[in-house]
Amino acid sequence: MDIGIIVVTHGNLADALKSTLFSIVGEKKNFESLSIPTNFTLETLCQNLDSIIKKLSTQYIVIFTDILGGSACNASIFLCKNYKNVYIISGVNLYMLIASIHLRENSSLNNIEEYVQKVIEEAKKSICCVNSIFKNKF
Repeated sequence: MDIGIIVVTHGNLADALKSTLFSIVGEKKNFESLSIPTNFTLETLCQNLDSIIKKLSTQYIVIFTDILGGSACNASIFLCKNYKNVYIISGVNLYMLIASIHLRENSSLNNIEEYVQKVIEEAKKSICCVNSIFKNKF
């Protein structure tokens, strides 16, 4: 599948996630980040995000946002009205992005909906209480 990935977050988190991800998996095509400064307007955010979507020009776009209901997520939802090939996943973390790259490059998933669900499933695996796992190991 031809999937473009965009990470959109408050502050510098998106750029930091992208930089860290690339240091782990190497630089990847069709992967963009958009960090939202504190003094932004929703209109500017939507324009910037729209430009990135058009620049990627992939069959599908998956936007990863930091907070469900936050500015990044809301702008993405607003833009989805104009694009039928855009999917949004909130709660981005580094493990989720690693999984998204791995699945995009090495997966035999049949459709974009399966891809999105698999990324979410994989990300959930990384969220745990480590103390419980290693309770008797310390």
